[in-house]
Amino acid sequence: MFSPSGPPKADDVDDRHLLTICHSDGFGLCIRALRDCASGLVLDHFSGKIGPQMSQHSLQVAPGLHIGGTRYIGYLSHGCDPNCRLDMVRFELVACRPIGAGEILTIDYAATEDQLFSQFACACGAENCRHWITGRLDPVSAAGQLHLSARDLAARHIAAASA
Repeated sequence: MFSPSGPPKADDVDDRHLLTICHSDGFGLCIRALRDCASGLVLDHFSGKIGPQMSQHSLQVAPGLHIGGTRYIGYLSHGCDPNCRLDMVRFELVACRPIGAGEILTIDYAATEDQLFSQFACACGAENCRHWITGRLDPVSAAGQLHLSARDLAARHIAAASA
């Protein structure tokens, strides 16, 4: 059923309904897989309006250019150990690892964004969690520095209490 010339694509699958937009208490609006998806599967071919305007639900396609008005990718959640990646040349959302039905799709925002619309605290729970999310060229904001300092102080307090 899959094309031997490249990775499996969503169009090669009987059930073309792979993704849904939903709400999660921890993530807000997010995207969930409707069925199990193999690593390397192209989950979405996206299109939208490309221009200089950055918004909460746009993604950077090139320096100074963002894509908005997409069906799914503007609602992808952040994860420091993501289960998906965006190919901004082919405009594809690709599974980085097997994804279970019902799982929330995540990307690392710093993989595509030089600067975020808004930096935020991360609670993804990944072993490699950065705890404050910025674009790849963003300096950590004052709020981020405060958050990270408070987190470090709390961790030292817990370590001291355990000793």
